[in-house]
Amino acid sequence: MARLKKQIGIVDLGSNSVRLIAVEYTPGFAFQITTEFSRRVRLSEGMAGTNLLQPHAIERTLDTLRVIHEMCDARGIKRIVPVATAAVRDATNRQEFLKAAQKKTGLRFRVLTGEEEAALGVLAVINGLGVQAGIVMEIGGGSMQVSEVRHGKFQHGLTAPLGAVRLTEQFLPSDPVDPLQLSQLVNHIAATLQPLEWMQAAPGERLVVVGGTARSLAVIDRELRGYPIDLINGYELELARLSALIEQVRALPIKDRKKYLPGLKADRADIILAGALVLEGAMLRAGVDRATICSQGVREGLFYQEFLKQRASPLIPNLREFSVLNLRRLHGAHLPDQSPVAQLALDLFNALEPMHGYQPPERELLWAAAQLLEIGADVDFHDPARHSAYLVLNSGLPGYSHREIALISLLDLAQRPAGMAPATEAFGGKEAAVLASRLSVILRLAAIFAGNQLRAVKVKSVERQGDQLLLRFDSLRDLAWELAEAKNLSKAFEEAFGCGLLVVSPL
Repeated sequence: MARLKKQIGIVDLGSNSVRLIAVEYTPGFAFQITTEFSRRVRLSEGMAGTNLLQPHAIERTLDTLRVIHEMCDARGIKRIVPVATAAVRDATNRQEFLKAAQKKTGLRFRVLTGEEEAALGVLAVINGLGVQAGIVMEIGGGSMQVSEVRHGKFQHGLTAPLGAVRLTEQFLPSDPVDPLQLSQLVNHIAATLQPLEWMQAAPGERLVVVGGTARSLAVIDRELRGYPIDLINGYELELARLSALIEQVRALPIKDRKKYLPGLKADRADIILAGALVLEGAMLRAGVDRATICSQGVREGLFYQEFLKQRASPLIPNLREFSVLNLRRLHGAHLPDQSPVAQLALDLFNALEPMHGYQPPERELLWAAAQLLEIGADVDFHDPARHSAYLVLNSGLPGYSHREIALISLLDLAQRPAGMAPATEAFGGKEAAVLASRLSVILRLAAIFAGNQLRAVKVKSVERQGDQLLLRFDSLRDLAWELAEAKNLSKAFEEAFGCGLLVVSPL
């Protein structure tokens, strides 16, 4: 593993939960989240109508904050950045709470304004998903933040009192849910969002949602539909499925929600309905048929400010490239940033373009798979491709879609002696299977001739001779071993490209 130079702990005190992330990083180069902790404190409980933080909510929050400070101490984290959002921001007794928090836990909180909170959420979305234009919304416990993004930048945002805890206390106090109260809540959400004329996604733009409510709804939907990829960042929740889920939740008493909704945590069972209705209302207002879930938020937005503070902007300039390099740097610290296998794979891709007809998007997938092919050796030198595929599939690779991540993982997995794994729906069906078979053969050729990282091997010529492709490499050394290995690819190459393969020695 890479040795990263700095550590930081970031604490986000919200209306429903308090969360900590600890990150090891080298500024502008690489980072890894090493600790993540979240606990429900319901700081805003009982605030509806009073705007006063209640003694019992304050006490359990301070208890949790003491635990968080002790966790940071135990891990040697000296720099801690604590921020508070809606519940503290709206409380008339917030100064008393902040003084008590500093005295009893050692944490000196900065209270974010609504616009600061919205801007940090946008920063997390841009650096976590690569979104350049659209609507970004966070559903918290006490409030909702909604922002407009244009040209990869935060334009403006606002805060509305549409938090899941607040609305549950205000509109849904009964269990089971009273139909009239439910109707009143739906109307309240619509009336609150209606004046936001800019909250309308243009064709091709996305509504991106962050926060615990959004993540919970995504997990439930993922489990109910048997989604084959265990990722939340980038998950798409369809409006039709959300509306059906709302009907299912509405019909269940709180005590039965966890039982019948797989993936729902017990501490969100009572507030999930209100949060789901806010998301549904936002999707209707934005005119979208699906929402994209971002697993990052305020904490990550604060981290990006720290990670990129030496640059002119706290935005990662090429997110897809950085995601690949970050994973390579974490699990291949001994490797050069640019893999010789990747360079040769791209040369082969270009040389074979008349046969496959693929464009830059497919070329980038090949590059990513080649860059990450060797990182699995950090787990087990004897089966690196298997572990590379696992690391790719579970890292998330921010900036890539789930389909792309699955394909990159499959390309690496196909480099095992057993060869190509069967394509599944996760990889896009028949078309993706053909793409994967062709790119995997190119990658295997590149790995054979450049994987030993000896003197460089380059493509000299590619020539079609009848039903066979004649491939010549340019090298100053003997390639006898590589040529013997390449013969074993003849069948796979013919299945992928419809012709045989003959690799000729340059000497």
